Amino acid sequence: MQIPERLMARGPIDPAIYLVSTPIGNLGDLTLRALRVLSSVELVLAEDTRRARQLLSSYGLNTRCIAVHQHNEERLAPGLVEQAREVPMALVSDAGTPLLSDPGLPLVREAIRQGVPVIPIPGASALLAATVVSGFAMDHLQFLGFLPHKGSGRGDRLERGERSGGAMVLYESANRMPVLIRDLLAQCGPDRRVAFCREMTKLHEQVWRGTLDQAQAWYDSSNDHTKGEYAVVVEAGQRMGSDIDQDRVLRALASALPPSKAAKVAAEITGGSRRDLFERIESLNKSDD
Repeated sequence: MQIPERLMARGPIDPAIYLVSTPIGNLGDLTLRALRVLSSVELVLAEDTRRARQLLSSYGLNTRCIAVHQHNEERLAPGLVEQAREVPMALVSDAGTPLLSDPGLPLVREAIRQGVPVIPIPGASALLAATVVSGFAMDHLQFLGFLPHKGSGRGDRLERGERSGGAMVLYESANRMPVLIRDLLAQCGPDRRVAFCREMTKLHEQVWRGTLDQAQAWYDSSNDHTKGEYAVVVEAGQRMGSDIDQDRVLRALASALPPSKAAKVAAEITGGSRRDLFERIESLNKSDD
């Protein structure tokens, strides 16, 4: 197949900030449009300039790079956006689509504030790759990114994801997977299905599907599982249909059981948060007095 010259040609492009998705492992996943943009911009804003230069050189490009990351992006954003009125520039993360668990939001917000065009250049994303390969229904999806390593924020984010009623996707480093498995077991129960997608698009790509009850034994079965990064997809739990139905069931459980036991049973049935269900039962009991 011959690629049309107009798709490969390098040349002027309009001043703007281009959000360029880069490969997450396989260099063949850079799109023709992304290649043209990276060869045509005046400046590449990179999370890590060493990795960006390595990527660019793989395609025979030597576009100038400057570092824009979480420690300097607030300070640099106004000046960079002002420059982007006159010259095109690309924002790239270390891998995948910018802003998805990566720096860039202050820059985009400043560009929007100043009326400077922001143009997405779609491409590789671990989020999308894991989602479509999981085999789970994706009519409703909650992206949690990397969870906090500790503290209440970790549990709170998992609870919010669970309350959303949809599938959850999150990222985790391989060595922290046992902690994640433990927390997902506590939040979702042993029968919830998950897909662990490791090193997506890379040489040692691996996808494991099973229940959380089986997950730890699988992880422990090989030292290979302890290397790289994971995109984890958690199938949506079974939820009660409507608030009216939920209240009816909660009242029935509360009439037969103490509130804490009723909340525990309701959480096992629905996959919902035991704490939230307990608070709902308490509220219903007060309204019935």
